[in-house]
Amino acid sequence: MKVLVTGGAGFIGSTVARRLLDHGHEVVVLDNLRRKGVVRNLDRIPEAKFVLGDIRREADLNRCGKVDAIVHCAANPGVPFSLSNPSEDFSINAGGTLKVLEFARKLDCSVIYCSTNKVYPADLINSIPLKEKATRYEWSEIKGFQQTSMVGGRPHSPYGVSKLVGDLYCQEYFSVYGLPTVVNRMSCIYGTHQYGVEEQGWVAHFVFSALKNQTIRIFGDGKQVRDMLWGEDLAELFELELEKINKFKGSVWNVGGGYENSMSLLECIDFLEKALNKKISVNFLPWRVADHKVYISDIGDLKKYWKPKTNPKEGINRLIKWAKEVLK
Repeated sequence: MKVLVTGGAGFIGSTVARRLLDHGHEVVVLDNLRRKGVVRNLDRIPEAKFVLGDIRREADLNRCGKVDAIVHCAANPGVPFSLSNPSEDFSINAGGTLKVLEFARKLDCSVIYCSTNKVYPADLINSIPLKEKATRYEWSEIKGFQQTSMVGGRPHSPYGVSKLVGDLYCQEYFSVYGLPTVVNRMSCIYGTHQYGVEEQGWVAHFVFSALKNQTIRIFGDGKQVRDMLWGEDLAELFELELEKINKFKGSVWNVGGGYENSMSLLECIDFLEKALNKKISVNFLPWRVADHKVYISDIGDLKKYWKPKTNPKEGINRLIKWAKEVLK
């Protein structure tokens, strides 16, 4: 099939594009190259048709031509930017998604949407009973958070709200227009070709900071936990959703590594110190708005079709090896 990947020069977008190309699909990449470093990712997908443009401009979408499916990765991906630029954040994440859906409706093609666990408000997630251990928080009664329609409450952060609007629009376009959409509410996605920064892509940010002997800032006490999913494992899921769209259309999933692939920030720092044989400088700061103390995806239902293959220790070691090559 012919697939448009929006934000296709980014880490997730280029990883998805690479897998689709390797499996014989035709790929069009639309990206504005706004994110620092992502232009380098175009080198890994030279066979793809590249369109320099913005999802908010209908003319740019039209230049991508007729496609069979869209993997919608383009977004402002970070909470801090949304706090300082809420209008721009909403324009990209909510308005841009609406433009993509209208483009898909015109072509009658399917849409795979990159949503986020931030659609769930902090008061909902943080109300789950916790137990505190030496290096992490854990939920007392559950191992993973199930997909739910409970998205009201606060705080979400402007980022969480704008992504939620896109999430709900995708569901509505399936319900109202019959457009085949799939919503993936993702937790921490990490991997090679991710040029992480403090506000987004924290695992890669930790790796690059440690290699460059830079102080890592942690908001909170570092015991907050995330389930981690290797980017290529996510790309496998997206390809499956595209190829079996009649089975997946209209569905909403929590997507992550699950409990067995979870790690706290402190545990990640400890692993990096041992892997790199060096002490890492860490500065602790107050908690950020809408931060979840624990977020682990319940992926039990997804495991009927797909499951993660890469554990965090294996993934981080691969990420370290790649980052060292980048920094040479």
